[in-house]
Amino acid sequence: MSHFQTALVAEAVDGGWRLHAPLVYYSDVLGRTVTVPAGYCTDLASVPRIFRWIVPVANAKNRKAAVVHDYLCTHGDGVVKNQKQADKVFREALSVLGLGRFKSGALYYPVRTFQSIKGWFS
Repeated sequence: MSHFQTALVAEAVDGGWRLHAPLVYYSDVLGRTVTVPAGYCTDLASVPRIFRWIVPVANAKNRKAAVVHDYLCTHGDGVVKNQKQADKVFREALSVLGLGRFKSGALYYPVRTFQSIKGWFS
């Protein structure tokens, strides 16, 4: 069963957040553990402004999922097959954190849409 094995320990730095300890997550989607190393820098959840009324950026409940997703997007070679799989892990992690279908969808679908649009122009 998917689960986080460690707490998120990070500090605000210029332009984002830096992990002070590894963040460890086991994903059923991947069938393996993902370890985001200490020292990794993230912007946490880049929630489009239009969706912030549904899931506020300051909501700490989604932060762990955002960190894992950022890491898979920047260092996922050999861990995930493609961007779509990284996004599925994000949705899975949001569920593990207790976000319901509506709130997790409000974060997941804009991410998927953005990645699809980005792919059209690259």
